[in-house]
Amino acid sequence: MKIAGLTLAGREAESIISVMPYKVIVAETSPSARRAVEQSLSAPEFDVAFFGDGLDAIEAIRDRRPDAVLTALSLPSKDGYDIAAFVRSQDAGREVALFYLRGALEGLDLRRVAESSHDGFVEKPFESDTLAGLVRNTIGRKKEFPSIPEEAVLARAAEPENPPESVTAAVPGLLADEALEARVRAIVKEELLNSRERMEQLAGEVVAAEVKKVLVDELTRIDTRRI
Repeated sequence: MKIAGLTLAGREAESIISVMPYKVIVAETSPSARRAVEQSLSAPEFDVAFFGDGLDAIEAIRDRRPDAVLTALSLPSKDGYDIAAFVRSQDAGREVALFYLRGALEGLDLRRVAESSHDGFVEKPFESDTLAGLVRNTIGRKKEFPSIPEEAVLARAAEPENPPESVTAAVPGLLADEALEARVRAIVKEELLNSRERMEQLAGEVVAAEVKKVLVDELTRIDTRRI
């Protein structure tokens, strides 16, 4: 199998290709809310990590670079507003789907809510299917090239001048998730551009053929009138 100039053969292809779930961090102390999130955002589509302390959640966000963050408002150490502010302060923080998990009668600090540029509230208790669709769709909307869990992902390696027949000969081990996703995005973008060029060329050929046909028909009618 060939992808973007790299040749994959048999089990070597299987060892390079992996599934990329959506990474989600949930900051919540309520056991029932945790169970509901776990039932909704299930593997293999989602990789969910739970934290009951706000500071622990912030450290995890820094390390894991999640696709989505769901946070309760009230938490030990750092509250949900602090977590949201930290998410948006990161370089790629605007691409993270950010939701507050809120109790029906829980109050809000409207100023801090506005400052966090969140993507919405999830009222507890919530429907599992509704939460999964909301998180999935928001992640897709916020990313230029969303990382779809069902898609196969190719490990990125520096391509040598004379690439070997087998990728595994050039790649001693799999790289970080971010490198894998960056490689896939580059491949998809290249394929889209190539497809557009081919479509434009084909469209030009079709138009030229139609124009030629019209001209031939018109010239034939002119010659007929002369006779």
